[in-house]
Amino acid sequence: MPQKRKTGFESCAWTFGFVAISSLLAACQAPNLSLNRSTPAKLVVAPLREPVEPIPPSQMVKVRANDTLYAVATRYQVTPQSVIEANGLQPPYNLRKGQALKLVPRRTHNVVPGDSVYVISQRYAVSQYQLAQLNNLAPPFELKIGQKLQLPNSLDFSVLDVGLPDGVSGTNIAQPRPTKTSVPAAPRKRFVAPSLAGSSGFTWPVQGEIIAEFGPSQRGVHNDGVNIAASEGVSVGAAAKGRVAFVGTNIKSFGKLVLVKHDGGIITAYAHLGDISVKEGDIVNAGQSIGTIGRSGRVDSPQLHFEIRKSRQPVDPRNLIS
Repeated sequence: MPQKRKTGFESCAWTFGFVAISSLLAACQAPNLSLNRSTPAKLVVAPLREPVEPIPPSQMVKVRANDTLYAVATRYQVTPQSVIEANGLQPPYNLRKGQALKLVPRRTHNVVPGDSVYVISQRYAVSQYQLAQLNNLAPPFELKIGQKLQLPNSLDFSVLDVGLPDGVSGTNIAQPRPTKTSVPAAPRKRFVAPSLAGSSGFTWPVQGEIIAEFGPSQRGVHNDGVNIAASEGVSVGAAAKGRVAFVGTNIKSFGKLVLVKHDGGIITAYAHLGDISVKEGDIVNAGQSIGTIGRSGRVDSPQLHFEIRKSRQPVDPRNLIS
């Protein structure tokens, strides 16, 4: 059968279609992934990798170009909901460059009589330097009754490594120094903690499976202790005799946390607790209950995060407890 001759219109249409398909195929070619590019690709910062910055003492910040609600919340370590409520934002929560936002810190402290930068740092296990820097405090770091201070989000266990000076209680505020007419305060309790050498005397705070070992994890984050899985509500005992130096109920990542200070600059930490049965200043014996297994903080199942620190450095509990 003789082929039908294409008309001019059909020929043009066929040519156009061929060109379009050729262009499409060219566009679908594999991208150049070689390392010889003269111009590097633009770096885009994901919201979860937003560099963390402290909230200024005024608690007011300005929205930057391309900022989103979640970027602002991540940068200043606050919840998106707190930003919405503090500024009366309405859906879809779009922000504009230069817009002023009020931020409410997640952790604050109202100054009471007897407070000082040192006492507050001990009370919340935070750095004195960070505390002063966050609140724009200058020497001699005088505080006013009722003053609201922003607390650092990160804990600094090293501030608990030294004993409390005279005139400071084992709980939260400084006590007045004795005067000629006042009754001298009772001396602070002292005790001898087990040595770290050989059979240390430390015991496991709870029985269970270690689900996260000491050291680098799969995600590249260093675990400063071990995580022990156990049934919710099971009692958690002190690993050795010591004084309860810190009790926190809403600590980022750790949830409910108890720190016990032992002589020799040794601190044990117990995180993700359910209930807490001790208070700051309590002297606890080895095995004495300090709380129960819970799932507070950033965990999905009941467990205990347990740490031992010696002179600020984390120690693998397996090296001390048989």
